Amino acid sequence: MVRLKKIIIGILSVLILLNLSIVGGVWYLRSKGNENIRSQNQTNREGYYVTYQGKEYKYNDDMINILLVGIDKRGNIEEEVQGIQGLADTVILVSLDTTNNTLYMTAIPRDTMTEIRQTDTEGNFVQTTKDKLTLQYGYGKDAQESNELMVTTVSNLMRNLPIQRYCTINMDAIPILNDTIGGVDVTALETVQTSAGTVYFTEGENVHLTGDEARKYIQVRDVSQIGSAMGRLNRQKQYINAFYSQAIQAVKQDLGLPLGLYNALQPYMVTNLTLEDVTYLGTEMLNMNFNPDQLTQIPGEAVYDENYKGGRTVFNVDEDALQKWIMDTYYIEAGTDQEQQ
Repeated sequence: MVRLKKIIIGILSVLILLNLSIVGGVWYLRSKGNENIRSQNQTNREGYYVTYQGKEYKYNDDMINILLVGIDKRGNIEEEVQGIQGLADTVILVSLDTTNNTLYMTAIPRDTMTEIRQTDTEGNFVQTTKDKLTLQYGYGKDAQESNELMVTTVSNLMRNLPIQRYCTINMDAIPILNDTIGGVDVTALETVQTSAGTVYFTEGENVHLTGDEARKYIQVRDVSQIGSAMGRLNRQKQYINAFYSQAIQAVKQDLGLPLGLYNALQPYMVTNLTLEDVTYLGTEMLNMNFNPDQLTQIPGEAVYDENYKGGRTVFNVDEDALQKWIMDTYYIEAGTDQEQQ
């Protein structure tokens, strides 16, 4: 689902940008967006400098990170967090390397065991406890706070990695996104069915996803099957790649796609991306390189934990491998020629 959100940052951004280009003033907005996003790096210095294996590293200012979240609710996204906030079904960190024009997408399994912040109904902090990442979204008293909690938790999980923006959609946004680009073709990676036995797709079946079929393909799983969330995550990653290719073609054929789509998604989306941010990111996205190898998952292993709530699948992070990956991807050694460029 969040993979679709990546299109809000990507396709929606590009689409809005193209409309703005016709109206004028796009370069002012682009410059302002660039300034706003990068100024946040200078304001929030936590996680900016890191010592790793005896050396000091500095966060790469040319990396822009956006947290994309898909929640398991329908209807107006603001109303649905009143009392029953929902769970984070999909969590993806989108990273734009604006120097090397490379786009990275990192999936973080919903079952990842990490430190989450628990709050009461008024939004007051109660305690920190180790639990599944998916639960963190539900502790916000409204959509904005839920997103801020998710950003803090994911940043902490990623060793205080700076996350400049967030964007969240719910299930009702998926058919809109999918059909706007004419649908998406996939070959079913597995048989997709509910715990009640209702089969929607059969493994190996070639499908042109339209309407609510897209939501079913990336959201439905048999909760009675151990590890079904990981199988769903693989489908979501497959869908992102297919969606991205189709969306690029749709944009080329209809430059007026963005504004209507952006407006249509408003009831189902919450983001702190401003118009200036979107314009800047859109121009950057035009030159970004993206391939399936750049859609990865944080290192770790999904296991069945009989001690977790009577027995459930959890995802345990490989902490050493995660630390190395973060340093290799997001940081440069302080004092090197690369840092000074």
